[in-house]
Amino acid sequence: MFRKIVSNLAFSPALVGQLGFYAKRLRKEEATRRIGLIFTALALVVQAFAVFTPPESANAANGNNVIYGGFKDKNDLLSMYDQNRDSAGHTDLQQIYTQFGITRQDIANAQFGTFNSRDFNLSIKSVGRSTYAWQQAPIGIGGTATTVYESLLYKFDSTSWTTVHGSSYQAVIGKRAVDGQWFAIMAGCGNPAYISLPPPPPKPAAACSNLVIAPVSRTKFTFSATASKSNGATISGYTYTIKDSTGATVTTKQQPSTATTNALTYDFAKDGKYTISVAIATSVGSQTSTNCQKSLTVSPEPRCPLNPDLVQSSPDCKPCENNKSIWYKDKDCKSTFVLTKTVKNVTQILPDANGTTAKPGDRLEYRLSVKNVGNTTGTYTIQDNLADVLEYADVIDTGGGTLAKKDATTPIEKVNSVSWPSVEIKPGVTIEKIVSVQVKSTIPATPQSVGNAESYNCRMVNNFAGNQTTISLDCPAPKEVEQVVAELPHTGPTENMFFAGTVLAIVAYFYARSRQVKKEVRLIRRDLNAGTI
Repeated sequence: MFRKIVSNLAFSPALVGQLGFYAKRLRKEEATRRIGLIFTALALVVQAFAVFTPPESANAANGNNVIYGGFKDKNDLLSMYDQNRDSAGHTDLQQIYTQFGITRQDIANAQFGTFNSRDFNLSIKSVGRSTYAWQQAPIGIGGTATTVYESLLYKFDSTSWTTVHGSSYQAVIGKRAVDGQWFAIMAGCGNPAYISLPPPPPKPAAACSNLVIAPVSRTKFTFSATASKSNGATISGYTYTIKDSTGATVTTKQQPSTATTNALTYDFAKDGKYTISVAIATSVGSQTSTNCQKSLTVSPEPRCPLNPDLVQSSPDCKPCENNKSIWYKDKDCKSTFVLTKTVKNVTQILPDANGTTAKPGDRLEYRLSVKNVGNTTGTYTIQDNLADVLEYADVIDTGGGTLAKKDATTPIEKVNSVSWPSVEIKPGVTIEKIVSVQVKSTIPATPQSVGNAESYNCRMVNNFAGNQTTISLDCPAPKEVEQVVAELPHTGPTENMFFAGTVLAIVAYFYARSRQVKKEVRLIRRDLNAGTI
């Protein structure tokens, strides 16, 4: 209609009034439909709560229920059983069902179904929390303060119809594992139903089962007692009684414990025969048996096989570390160290550089080895003096050692020595240390010392406990002359005056000759300028 008015508006301008009226009607209709849409959405929300939140029983809930308000199915019952709580806050569900021989596994094995109150010849009984007229027999629930009341289930039927035909109940129905008897847990109230009570639990019992004696050493033994308990009996402690060969009590040891096993270690002060017995304190009295009485003998201590002067238990009765056939303090049980030293030219790739010639900048590695070839572990302090080497080289890696510098606290003989902390070396074990040095880029031309012929002699000599390595060097020309000519020639005043006069005559001759040539050149230039030439 709106489109028709608009299309004819050009031919009839009077349609403008109708167009305005139609627009107002459309706005009112839109508002009405919006309100309807809102109410429809609210109705859907309410319907969703009704669909996704199942109804709960309210009419069946009362104080007689073991589970207030009952349960929906077996899974709902198992959930409440595991929590041991219902909606009314009862925390005795597990204890009540256990009292009537119903375990969780019995519930899990049962099926959800129905039964009639007149089944089993009207012999079905049930219990509840309240004391109604038909509920007369009180039953205390073990481990709780709860009391439930028993009655025949058909007495709930109060009309002639139910008296004749009985009432049907939805329930979880199964058999008790303890005796195979029928049981049911009614869905509307959680009350257990049964034909007869489960058999009474067996009486608590406990016993001392066994005693085992295990030697720890010649005089020390461990006594291990084993007990048994059943049907709720408890254990509170073990009492060990030790008697000597005369029957006199040597000692009595009490060990508080609730476990079925217990152990005691005892060290006898004297040799001889002894009897050990164990009594176990239990909730049904002190228990012992012939299995818990044993004998033992503490034999005299043997002598040390390595040194008969000692007993075997002496801390000094021990063999040499690397030779078990001799005593550890024997003269042959000692540590002996063999020391070796090698030098490697890393730059020239010479594994054995001893006796070779190094060049400026070459890197050398000195390897120090200490091997214990003795029979016992010994302590050795590795130290190497590099004073002669450091005249022509610099240390670049001490291999974990410490290079002694010259100062007021360092003895002069220790200067330029590399040392490492003392180390224990076992028999057959070799300890190695590596020191790396680099030959100076410019070989020093320092003259050889008069007091020490080995100092600055173009050789790097290193001695490690008799193991000597020698590296030669390409020294500068002055050092080579020094090696050939040990000292200057001896001269006196006559020789010196003759040498000086000769030099003076040669110099005077060349000086006079140069002056004469200079004068001749000056005369020639003058004549040339005067035109005489």
